Amino acid sequence: MTSKFEQIPADPDTQILLSSKMKFGEIDCLFQAWVWDSIQGNSLIFHAKDIGNQTDDELKNWITSESEIVQSKSTMNVSRNPYKHDFVFVNFDFKAMD
Repeated sequence: MTSKFEQIPADPDTQILLSSKMKFGEIDCLFQAWVWDSIQGNSLIFHAKDIGNQTDDELKNWITSESEIVQSKSTMNVSRNPYKHDFVFVNFDFKAMD
């Protein structure tokens, strides 16, 4: 699982608070807690080939039905950029920092 997540793109304006490899069901992923522009949030990062052709809605529904990791289910978004990298980011639990 180590090499699979070595090439995750980094945003210079994002501070990673925690980064931990894990399995979601049978699929390897990376959990990250982060801060960007005074917003704290979390991400599950998957390698695109591991999730196949799941749509954004299918991916969000799978995550919320299989786990309680997402606290605020109404604020999930999925980010993909297949022209730049092979990762799918599922971002959730956004909170404004005081």
